[in-house]
Amino acid sequence: MALRPIARIHHRFVEVGDVRVAYRETEGAEGVPLLLLHGFPSGSHQYRRLLDVFGAERRLIAPDLAGFGRTETPDGFAFTFDALADVIEGFVDALGLDRFALYVFDFGGPVGMRLAECRPDAIAGLVVQNANAYLEGLSPLAEATVAERADVPGAADRLRGLLTLEVTRGQYEGGTADETLVSPDGWTLDQHYLDLPGRDLAQLALAMDYHSNVERYPAWQQWLRDHRPPTLVLWGIHDAFFPPAGAEAYRRDLPDAEVVLLDTGHFALEERLDEAAPHLDAFLQRLDAGERSDAPPRSDAPPRSGAPEEPAAALRIAVVGARGTLGRFVVAEARERGHEVTELTRSDADATDPEELAAAVAGHDAVVASVKGPDQVVPRAARALLAALPVAGVERLVFLGGGGSLEYEPGRRFVDSPDFPAAYFETARDQGAALQVLSGAQTPVRWSYVSPPPVHLVPGEKTGAYRAEARDTPLTDADGVSRITVGDYAAAVVDEVERGAFAGRRFTVAY
Repeated sequence: MALRPIARIHHRFVEVGDVRVAYRETEGAEGVPLLLLHGFPSGSHQYRRLLDVFGAERRLIAPDLAGFGRTETPDGFAFTFDALADVIEGFVDALGLDRFALYVFDFGGPVGMRLAECRPDAIAGLVVQNANAYLEGLSPLAEATVAERADVPGAADRLRGLLTLEVTRGQYEGGTADETLVSPDGWTLDQHYLDLPGRDLAQLALAMDYHSNVERYPAWQQWLRDHRPPTLVLWGIHDAFFPPAGAEAYRRDLPDAEVVLLDTGHFALEERLDEAAPHLDAFLQRLDAGERSDAPPRSDAPPRSGAPEEPAAALRIAVVGARGTLGRFVVAEARERGHEVTELTRSDADATDPEELAAAVAGHDAVVASVKGPDQVVPRAARALLAALPVAGVERLVFLGGGGSLEYEPGRRFVDSPDFPAAYFETARDQGAALQVLSGAQTPVRWSYVSPPPVHLVPGEKTGAYRAEARDTPLTDADGVSRITVGDYAAAVVDEVERGAFAGRRFTVAY
C-alpha cells in the first residue's frame, strides 16, 4: 500500500502595513487555492489537520487574524471587524492571491464577507463552517453577546467571562459526542494566546463590535444573491452560539448550496473531520473543474445518462409505505440493483409512532419513506422518523415529498396558488409541512427530501435520462415542461439512497 503524500507546511510572516501577519501555507500547487479564516478564540492552528489532509496537492493559506495567534499589531491598533478585514485584504494582496476559494469559520465569517464585498471577482467558491449571516442563526446566548456594546454599562466585565479557560475549553468540547476525539492542544494553545498581555482588550473590543456584523447581514445576503458563489456549508448542529437554522438559511439566497449538518459542536473539524473532508474534497474538485472550463461549478449530482455505472455496494433498505404506487416502484428498483429491501406497511409499523418505527427499521442502512394520509400523517411521520432513526442506528432517510411545495416564483408555492387542484391540496400541504419539519430539525439523521414535478409525475418505465438538482423550483425541458415517469422517479430515489448527494436538502427530478 503506497504512502499518501504528506503536506509540507510553512509557518511565515508577511508585513501588511504596520501589522505583522503570521500564517501557515502548504506547498501544493494543484487546483484553486484555499484561504482559511479562523474563528474566536482560535488561530490558524485550528486548521492544522485540514492542512495535513489537503496540503500536499493544494495550496492552503491560513493566517492568524489581528488580535489572534502569532500575528503582531502595533500599539493603538483599533480592533474592529472592519480593521481585521482591511488587514486580510492587504494580506491577500501581499501574497498575490487573485482567485481563491474562501473557507470561513465563526469570526472568519464576517471578516470573509467584508473581503468578498471588496473582491467579488476573487471568490471562486465559499465554504461556510458555523459562520453566521442570518438572524435565525443566532442563539439566545449569541443574541445576548451581540447586545453587549461599549456604551452598555458593565458590558466589558460580563464579556470578560468569555476569555476564561473554562469557556475556551467548553467551545471545543461542548456539543461533541466523544470528547476524546478533541485534542486538548487546541483549547490549551488558544488560552495561551488569550492570556498574552493586551489580548483581553483586543478581544473585548471585537466582542463589543460584533453588532456591526449583524447590522450587515442584509447586505451580505444581497451579495450572496447577486454573486451566487458555489457554496458548501458545514455545520456542527450542537453549536451553543449558532444553531443549524443558520446553516439552512443560506439556501434562501443560495438555492444550490450544499448544506452538511454534522453531529458535533462549534469546532466541528475537531471531532468530525473524517465526515467533513470528503464533502470538502468533492466541492473543491467541482470548483477546479469549473475553473478549468470557465463555467460555474455545480453543487448537485450530474445528470444520469443511462450509461452503465459501477454497482453500488448492497444495502439494507427499509421502505415505509412499500405498498403504495411510488413505494412499489422504489422497492422494485432497489431490488433490481441488488439491495436487500424490507417492505413496511401499516400492519408492520405505525409511521407516526417512533417506537414502532425504531423497532421495524433497526439493522438497516437506510429508510425510504413514502407516506400519505389524513390528519397530517405526513409531517407527523417525518417527526417520528427523525426520532426513531437515531435510536435504531440508521443514518440515512430519503423522504418522498410532493411537487406542490415547489415554487413557481420566489416565495410562492404551487400548493398556495388559487388554481391548485383541490383534490390534492391536503396532501401537498402536508408534504410541504414535512419538508419544514426536516429542514428545521437538529438531527444526526442525513435526510434527503425528493420532490417530483408539481403536475406531471406520469406512468412509465425507467429511461435513466433524468436530471436531479437541489432547488426549490421545478426542472423543466426545452419546452418549459416539468415531467418525469414514475420509473425514473423511483430510480432517482434509489440513486440518492446509494450516493447521498443531496443529504440535508430538498432536490427535485425531471427531464
